[in-house]
Amino acid sequence: MKTVARVIMVFIALLLIGGALFLLAVNYNLVPGLAVYLPGWVGEELVLGVTAGLLLIALILLIFGFRRAKGPGNAVLKGSEYGEVAISIAAIENIVLRVIQQTQGIKDVSRQVSFTQDGLVITVKIRVMPDVAMPSLTNELQSKIKEYVEEITGITVHEVKIIVENIVTDQAPSKK
Repeated sequence: MKTVARVIMVFIALLLIGGALFLLAVNYNLVPGLAVYLPGWVGEELVLGVTAGLLLIALILLIFGFRRAKGPGNAVLKGSEYGEVAISIAAIENIVLRVIQQTQGIKDVSRQVSFTQDGLVITVKIRVMPDVAMPSLTNELQSKIKEYVEEITGITVHEVKIIVENIVTDQAPSKK
């Protein structure tokens, strides 16, 4: 969230707190000379309920206003002698997709990249063509992904997980 929006939220929260305190002061005659006449249908319970509602809204606005902005949660930071470089997770996922598209025997794919202290953890879900030797395909894919991502990004790949979801069949489902 942008800083301007957070400042506005805090300002509105402070106004709501001021309004709630004003209602309490009027209800209990806490300030001499502040004679505000409330209509007869406005009872103490209504004033306290509105005050509590205003304070609750102000509290929520203060929480969101003072909450720290998250760092680059969707990017991996890499330092160099010239400064810091952020590589987005989406960019790394597309690098992984490029390796998978160049591998024969794979039909559909989904991929997910996460960053841990040990390095990148890449999870790939694939559907393979029939009559493909899965052990050699998955080993080849794991090593290609690890080597290519490390070469292109310079970030250590801790683990490459391959999940074979299904085998693609060329036949349409039979109707029964």
